[in-house]
Amino acid sequence: MGRKTVAISLSDIAAMGGSPLFALCSVALPESACIRYARDLYRGMRDIAAEFRVDIVGGNVTSWKHPLSTCSTLIGEIPAKQPITRAGAKTGDAIMVTSELGGSVLGKHLRFTPRVKEALTLNKNYTIHSMIDISDGLTQDLAHLAEPGRLGFLLYEEAIPLSRDAKRLAKKTGRRALEHALSDGEDFELLFCVSRSEAKRILATWRLPTRISLIGEITRSGYRLRKPSGEIVTVEPKGYVHFRK
Repeated sequence: MGRKTVAISLSDIAAMGGSPLFALCSVALPESACIRYARDLYRGMRDIAAEFRVDIVGGNVTSWKHPLSTCSTLIGEIPAKQPITRAGAKTGDAIMVTSELGGSVLGKHLRFTPRVKEALTLNKNYTIHSMIDISDGLTQDLAHLAEPGRLGFLLYEEAIPLSRDAKRLAKKTGRRALEHALSDGEDFELLFCVSRSEAKRILATWRLPTRISLIGEITRSGYRLRKPSGEIVTVEPKGYVHFRK
């Protein structure tokens, strides 16, 4: 949990094409927690921060009569070009994503690697129109990229990279692995929009080991999925909804 506390904020910095510098970590420990518990929690924070050359420079520690609560705030900079925001997607843009999706509840939600290096490479070498990290779910977060321009999207079913965990989870839940990839959330992969020509250039010149896939396109309106047969169906964005009520 200590590692995830910092990793989530690292992923947020990555989603804007930034480089993380400093972290502030606040922890409310259960009153029943012992010193070893606190040290283990901090070790997780320290290790992931060190991996990305981030200094933990402050925060707060307290105890209370409730379960563990943690919070991190990261400060970063944009070493190349401009910050990449959620706004900026254009009709006809290609939709791209890093790595594979779905089934994060089987462990990736705790062990994921923030895509800081990949985001810096994208921001430095290519023109990215908009970007977000997938925390709520592929379709939910893709809707966040489409909303500022009042646009839509069309996903290509056969192009969506399914993780092994999505397939494993599908056997337990009875749902398709594709459904898990579309809505599970907490994959913390980069989801971004670029022009068609830039997408071709990325695919042709990408040298990092992290996989990148072209999974769809931005459209004028509607949220849709194209099946391998060519049939196009409407998709309802699904995933984690903040402040549901």
